Amino acid sequence: MLQNYLKIALRNLKKDKFYSFINIVGLALATTAFLLIIHYARFEYSYENGYKNAADIYRITLQLYKDAAFIGTDCETHPPLGPLLKRQLPEVADYVRVENMEEVPEVKADGKIFKMNHVLAADPSLFTIFNFDFIEGSAATALQQAGQAVLTETSARRMFGGQSAIGKTIIDGEMAYTVCAVVKDIAPNTHLKFDLLFSFSSLTARGLNLDTWNANNNYTYVQLMPHASLAAFNDKLRQIAREKLKKDIYIAEPIRDIHLHSHKSFEPEENGDVRTVQFMLAVAVLILVVGAVNYINLTTARASDRSRETGMRKALGSSRTSLIKQFMTETVLTNTLATGLALIFIQLLLPVYTRLTGQPVTHYFFHSALSWWIIAALFLLNCLLAGLYPALVLSRVKPVSITRKTTTASGNATFRKVLVVGQFAAALMVLSASGIIFQQLSFMQQQDLGLNTSQILVLRSPHGEGKSIDSIRRLQSQGFISQVRQLSQVEHVSTSESLPGVSLHELSTFNNIKRYESGEGNGYNFYCYSIDADFLPLMNIKLLAGHNFRAGQSNLNELILNKEACRLLGFSNPQEALGKKVTLAFHEQPYSTVVGVIDNYHQQSLKGAILPMMHWYDESRGSFFSVKLQTRDIRQTLAKIESYWETQYPGYPFEYHFLDQLYDQQYKADQQFGTLIRIFSLFTLLITCLGILGLTAYNISRRSKEIGIRKVLGASVTSIVGLLSGDFVKLVAIAVAISTPLTWYIMSRWLQGFAFRTQIQWWLFAISGLLTMAIALTTVGLQSVKAALANPVKSLKSE
Repeated sequence: MLQNYLKIALRNLKKDKFYSFINIVGLALATTAFLLIIHYARFEYSYENGYKNAADIYRITLQLYKDAAFIGTDCETHPPLGPLLKRQLPEVADYVRVENMEEVPEVKADGKIFKMNHVLAADPSLFTIFNFDFIEGSAATALQQAGQAVLTETSARRMFGGQSAIGKTIIDGEMAYTVCAVVKDIAPNTHLKFDLLFSFSSLTARGLNLDTWNANNNYTYVQLMPHASLAAFNDKLRQIAREKLKKDIYIAEPIRDIHLHSHKSFEPEENGDVRTVQFMLAVAVLILVVGAVNYINLTTARASDRSRETGMRKALGSSRTSLIKQFMTETVLTNTLATGLALIFIQLLLPVYTRLTGQPVTHYFFHSALSWWIIAALFLLNCLLAGLYPALVLSRVKPVSITRKTTTASGNATFRKVLVVGQFAAALMVLSASGIIFQQLSFMQQQDLGLNTSQILVLRSPHGEGKSIDSIRRLQSQGFISQVRQLSQVEHVSTSESLPGVSLHELSTFNNIKRYESGEGNGYNFYCYSIDADFLPLMNIKLLAGHNFRAGQSNLNELILNKEACRLLGFSNPQEALGKKVTLAFHEQPYSTVVGVIDNYHQQSLKGAILPMMHWYDESRGSFFSVKLQTRDIRQTLAKIESYWETQYPGYPFEYHFLDQLYDQQYKADQQFGTLIRIFSLFTLLITCLGILGLTAYNISRRSKEIGIRKVLGASVTSIVGLLSGDFVKLVAIAVAISTPLTWYIMSRWLQGFAFRTQIQWWLFAISGLLTMAIALTTVGLQSVKAALANPVKSLKSE
């Protein structure tokens, strides 16, 4: 029986090649888009699942308050917190402290300089809380002593080739570390990535106080006992915070929530966004439904063509159940071909898709059993979604239909129109959303940043951030700046501890900053870095009051604040802040004096609020060189700067960026999201157009005699095209009315995640509607014009 069903199904597919092609390609495109998005979401949701104790591991975060008002959350805490929790709380099985060492851009090993991407310092308990696979060494001995280092497999091979890395020396500035272990490369789906680890106890030699409660500069992770209550643990954390910090609060968050739900200050990397993933999943469902609707509409519309066949089968004794099986077999065969075609599409699109998402999606497609289970489940869902309703419609035809030349039992025309409206509405929602995303990105990139990032060449100083360099390095730095400054194409040269647009880890945070005369009470956390006298004019940051730094100060006694910092300190205007004393909790002097106030500028992207910034003068801590270039002869100028670099820093690679490109990297994830939405909006439109093409072709074939009679009676080509196209104009208009408020609401919620956001413009929806209507009318019009120009004799010769 099954063989007979398959034979009939194949015969029908061959008989109606055009409609079979539309059904197969439409379902294949929908399946391709759905699977790509599902695997994107699967990767996003898989973060931290590789750790066997992930369910019991939490990161402690710090909620900051000022006079009982919440002002933000840091994911970095105080060094003594971890040991205190282990001593005092029985539910804490273990803890680990992790320090982000972004100030280590390169190290020396085996006489060569190596650029590093992710350098961390950690307690040895890192290897018991988070499981890692050791290639050399073991968890029992790794990072137990100061001056030890752990490499990943790739880093060890890069530094030492095929030799054993154990016992080898890695040099960072004046610090030497001995390699004690090598672990396998870190999985991409974890927020805690590294290619080099230093022992946490080594930080003491770098000048860090591991016993202070005045600075929060490391991550603290705890592993709780099984079945420990998170609510009870957080209550105890609040009590400890009240004792140690007075105003701020500690809160534990599950590590599985970090990637998609955490957007705190000083994250180890830019996290994903659960709203983005949910939006993409909604798009996947819409595309899948649009593909199924195509099949349903075209199959039910053509039911009349098969009514005599169905009536004959019933007259010969076929039951409705056997007919449903027959039609479902055709659906299964169509979906089998569509799924096979979709897998080919996926294989072809994977390289491009991987680049767009920045994810190793290839790992999850054809090398995972779960991937094939997902494909199988989707295949069954497609068969039920696309096949069940048409099978029920086709199988209910009565035997009397065999006596009729035609039948009106062509499915519910009103229901088909509802489905077409749904298709158009889905396409319009995705298309309008992509337009709003593009508008928001353009808004952020075109806003006044409060500084000028164009034509600024950026070089990272080889001596590393945060270390007062020795006399030799200082001479190198001064020599390089002096040589570059003499170039006629160079307007300014500056050195600074950090730059606008770089990671927050490149900045310092000073806690409890307040006015000196205020005495006791809570202060604020300010973001700070040292600059030189050329930094403000080079960046074109406006000085509102006071004066710029003067060369040669090199201390914390004089400060420049931005307008936001002044506002938080209670100054009503920039002029009022001049000469006022500000308390720095860790500084040996009781206060520092405000000598200048600058306008607000965006240290970070416009996704976040303006940060309170504080600067002091110090040339010796410069991590970056900034060179303001003229627009002419840039290539020649770069060649000269490179030659000066090689003279002053032999052995260090000349790697540069332009500040505007560096700054725009903060929007990379949003740009990828916008690109994906645009691509999948095109998928939706293409699938919808395929369905319209099939319906139009079928309607024209059904109305060929009517069109012929109209032509004989004098109807023009335009009137015939209008007759055939009119319904689709109405359907698109209804879809616009439905999709516009829904898209407006959804995208308004999305925009709330940005501190600086655009206003949704009505014309975006108008453009999306007009574009969709133009595409629909073009699809319908091409078929309609062909029918209108056909010789009416051909359609009327049998009458």
